[in-house]
Amino acid sequence: MYWTERMNCIIDYIEEHLRSEIDENEISNIMACPFSVFQSSFTQITGISLSEYIRRRKLTLGAYDLQNTDEKVIDIAMKYGYQSADAFRVAFKRLHGVTPSEVREGGVTLTFYCRLNFEMNIRGIDKMDYTLLEREPFEVIGIRRTTPYGAGTWAIVKSDGSNEKMKELSGKFFDLGLCFGFHSDGSNDYMCAIEWSGEEVRDFDSYEYPKATWLRFEAKGTISGQVLNHVWHRINNEFLPQSKYQKCGLPTIEKFIVWDEASDQCNVEIWIPVSLK
Repeated sequence: MYWTERMNCIIDYIEEHLRSEIDENEISNIMACPFSVFQSSFTQITGISLSEYIRRRKLTLGAYDLQNTDEKVIDIAMKYGYQSADAFRVAFKRLHGVTPSEVREGGVTLTFYCRLNFEMNIRGIDKMDYTLLEREPFEVIGIRRTTPYGAGTWAIVKSDGSNEKMKELSGKFFDLGLCFGFHSDGSNDYMCAIEWSGEEVRDFDSYEYPKATWLRFEAKGTISGQVLNHVWHRINNEFLPQSKYQKCGLPTIEKFIVWDEASDQCNVEIWIPVSLK
């Protein structure tokens, strides 16, 4: 068995025992070396200690339980190996920046740590901050077009006067990008929009979202560094496959807080309507 297979078997074992006891002897048997040697190698390879990795994974799952079950905090604490609600609260706040009771109130930003996967490259080390939100129905208006590529609708609104017309109407330019999906030929059904609560506006398309649960992520960095694409890649390849959530079929939203090509800086919120798997 190659070392990557052994490492992934150990990660499988840890994931299966996050709610129970993790046996050092079992890890030694899987890796075919003393536990102390494996522990040292794990830190050198991943940059974090084994105990820290386990702590992050337990508190990631604990956050999910707080959001999606009615279990008492003490029961969740005991399930993940904490001897008291206070010990769990301290560890939880150190990782997530909020207390378990604040999670139950809703609308807070939490941190998600993926399970590790060992290949020639190691994925899952970097954290992903996310916020789970419940939103009532709301409407957007804008320009919806199907174009051969993703940014095609933005090119249209910036060249045909629609962006300026929206600024006159609402006081701001389009700041939302709704992705309804891609067709078999690769073309993109996309809408440049703003959130709207007024009357129907001639020459603008509208779309109404129903009440839904949303995941919110942030892509902040350089435009040239493809930070937005990088965050989307991690959401689709790391976060969603390992979380308890799935896209529910409603269009996703990119909310452009900052997009300044002159300074090469962007700050974009990614809003994904989700349901439980």
